[in-house]
Amino acid sequence: MVCSASVAQGNNSSNNTALNFIEGIQFGITGKRPQPADTSVTAHSLTANVTASIKHGLDAALETFMPFQFKYAILLNQSVEKLTNVILYKTIDDWYGTRYRFGGSTVRGIDCSAFMQVLAGYAFGWMLPRTAREQYAAMKSIARNDLKEGDFVFFNTRGGVSHVGMYLQNNKFVHSCSSQGVSIGDLNDSYWSVRFIGAKRASQNSFQLPGFPSFN
Repeated sequence: MVCSASVAQGNNSSNNTALNFIEGIQFGITGKRPQPADTSVTAHSLTANVTASIKHGLDAALETFMPFQFKYAILLNQSVEKLTNVILYKTIDDWYGTRYRFGGSTVRGIDCSAFMQVLAGYAFGWMLPRTAREQYAAMKSIARNDLKEGDFVFFNTRGGVSHVGMYLQNNKFVHSCSSQGVSIGDLNDSYWSVRFIGAKRASQNSFQLPGFPSFN
């Protein structure tokens, strides 16, 4: 479960400094602004204009996004409204930066497969086997181009199936790595791309805990 240092790099181009957090959404006050000479403006019409403006702003926002959603929108180079599984990203944020420890399963240190157990349990209600090899064997294979949020990606870092992460979006995955701890990796990174050995999907019939809602 040991892996090399690998930090996903974002696009630092000056043409890409304004991140598109909310696609196609612009905030502003709408409606005609009454002029001082407009004697037809009444308290009722002014209140109606203000109310309409506030409603427009609320509708434009779509929903109230949490700070950690903006954080991961940046890390994934993705628009924030696409980060809809709040429990998943809150769990990642709670563990983000936790150091790697081989055989560890607590906030004092956690390895890759134990972190997958924690993440899958909290975010999806899945009870996974303990090791990366067992997780790989228990899940069904899928094509890399069929990956979706909540799927698993496996790597050969020291012989056979030795590392696992959870796919998020935009070729990014979250994992516990020996040098970075719980962090975001990129499947297109040269280190991970040559060590990638397969994508897997958990079967809800095998792993879903009774009464836990499904997010997939």
